[in-house]
Amino acid sequence: MFKTVSQMIHDNVFLRVKGLSLNNVFLKIESFNPAGSVKMKTALGLLQSLESENRIKRDSVLIESSSGNLGVALSLLCAERGYRFVCVVDPNTSQQNVKTMRAYGAEVVTVSRRDSNGGYLGTRIAYVQDALKSDGRFIWLNQYSNPENPKAHARTTALSIAKSFDHVDYLFVGAGTTGTLMGCVQYFQQHRPATKIIAVDSVGSVTFGQPAGKRFIPGLGSSQRPPIFEDTGIHERIMIPEADTVSACRRLARTNGILVGGSTGTVIAAVESIAERIPRDAIVIAISPDLGDRYLDTVYDDEWVRHRFPSALPTEGNGNTSDDRGSPSVPTHVTQSPSFSVVPGRAVKEILDRDLVSCIHDVRMTYLAHQAGETINPDSYFLRFPKFPRNRIIALPASIDGEVRATGIKWIASYPKNTERGLPRASATLILNDPESGFPYACLEASYISAVRTAASAVLAATHLNDGKKSAPAIGFIGAGVIARTIANMFQADSWSFEQARVFDLDDISRKSLVAHLASTGQNVHECASVAEVLESDIVVLATNASEPHITEPNSFRPGQIILNISLRDVGADLIFKSTNVVDDVEHCLKADTSPHLAEKKFGHRDFIAGTIAQLISGDLLMDRKRPLIFSPFGLGVLDLALGVRVLAAAQAEGASIAVPDFFAETTRW
Repeated sequence: MFKTVSQMIHDNVFLRVKGLSLNNVFLKIESFNPAGSVKMKTALGLLQSLESENRIKRDSVLIESSSGNLGVALSLLCAERGYRFVCVVDPNTSQQNVKTMRAYGAEVVTVSRRDSNGGYLGTRIAYVQDALKSDGRFIWLNQYSNPENPKAHARTTALSIAKSFDHVDYLFVGAGTTGTLMGCVQYFQQHRPATKIIAVDSVGSVTFGQPAGKRFIPGLGSSQRPPIFEDTGIHERIMIPEADTVSACRRLARTNGILVGGSTGTVIAAVESIAERIPRDAIVIAISPDLGDRYLDTVYDDEWVRHRFPSALPTEGNGNTSDDRGSPSVPTHVTQSPSFSVVPGRAVKEILDRDLVSCIHDVRMTYLAHQAGETINPDSYFLRFPKFPRNRIIALPASIDGEVRATGIKWIASYPKNTERGLPRASATLILNDPESGFPYACLEASYISAVRTAASAVLAATHLNDGKKSAPAIGFIGAGVIARTIANMFQADSWSFEQARVFDLDDISRKSLVAHLASTGQNVHECASVAEVLESDIVVLATNASEPHITEPNSFRPGQIILNISLRDVGADLIFKSTNVVDDVEHCLKADTSPHLAEKKFGHRDFIAGTIAQLISGDLLMDRKRPLIFSPFGLGVLDLALGVRVLAAAQAEGASIAVPDFFAETTRW
């Protein structure tokens, strides 16, 4: 019988792993601890140290930076002991861990800016340090430099291994904060020096002196070398790519019936990587910090993996067949010939319409990735035709290397006279290229992707310009084409409400069509006879095909009015100059004779630009609401990529994509 949850430490559970080339590989399972991970012992050691020194007072607030598991453990223990706890996490932290911490009563703060090495640890620690300076009640447990971290594992984790096995030939330990690793080194150096300690880390981590790189799986790795790490007593250091981590996790689930976390997959991948150098009957222990229930939305989610580590997904015959010995024949590195798929426009539209709100999320995250330097978004290239100056075809190459990894190009044509022939003005295709090989692997009909990402951008901006409120007395549409309709649908999907919608378009058919559409959704719609009537609205959507400004009267806009300048060329330079302007990207927007570009050319500077939508989202932009608020998005190719990779994944999962056999003439070098 236990009197407290903190007494329920399970430290002697080992599982023999089958399906490996070595006979005696044992996982030390740490997930049966109350907090679900090895970090229960770290948290207990850190807290008991503070308690023994009487440092925790009645009004103390404990604070720690964590990628997830330690935060959960500390949340549990602080709830048990009645302490107030604040945990600082980052976007890679699983939402299950965040929800678990909050369920225990912890306060969770998420930082979103990457540090100088491309990770989040530096940013998390900076937040903690700022908190310590601002409020003397805060106490930092500091798992990164507190010697109680390794001590806790020397007297528990390492000792339990020694008690369970007469001898251990190899011990594989993952390096996160390196507390478990250093604790095992301390114990085995003193008591079992013949045991070879193998330290394992993720590619992109700097702990072992390797170059920094982006990582997506929490638990292992660090963007700063932990102060408690000492590079002595370690037999070998192994760096594992995260794609191999994912493959190992998913393979263990299929062959051993156990869902393991990313750290476990990494150490098992490390065992496999040097198995040929280990005697077949050697006793090998690998520490498994947690199980995989906290990774169901990442490591075990096909769409998440397809976006980041497509080689880790099983291919035909991979993972479900057996070799002559009856063991799974799944290689650590999956190699496959390049393939090519096509997603028709109807499938694209059905997938996007099913969840328009997710498109807003995609656009938001992509803007933040762009601000963080995780994108490549060169200038668009305009193919123009001197005989038909209003016609153009635009190439938008782009690449994202953030939460989503994608590379490709949108090729979009705008032929205004198409509408006179009953055709859409715009048509587009999106080509996706494999980030590793550069091979194009998919083509999507992209005119609706382009419209939806534009609409998501508009609604996202409106929400932030409107102080987060999703309502306004009146919304007005100047221009009633496909873009206007898509924006109206996006507002509705995002649960906005308006007392009235106003519509104007020079084309009677377009105007009446949008009026009828809005009325069919329950809107109170007013069909306007002039631009001036629409400009009385609280939120105005400009979605025309105007090639030069036509809204030029000095008092056209009023203070605090929100203008979504989607078509970019409707507003005169003087009005732009007198307003608070937000753009998607300054360099992109101030070119090609957009309204902001005309203002720059007229006034000789860019001081009228307040900042970008990413700055607005992240809270770094203060708005002057005594002026009209204008959002002018030039349109970034990375937004098309973000939506495109999600649509492709859904289309492939549903069988809505069309495979093109033998698209490539040759798929081998020789």
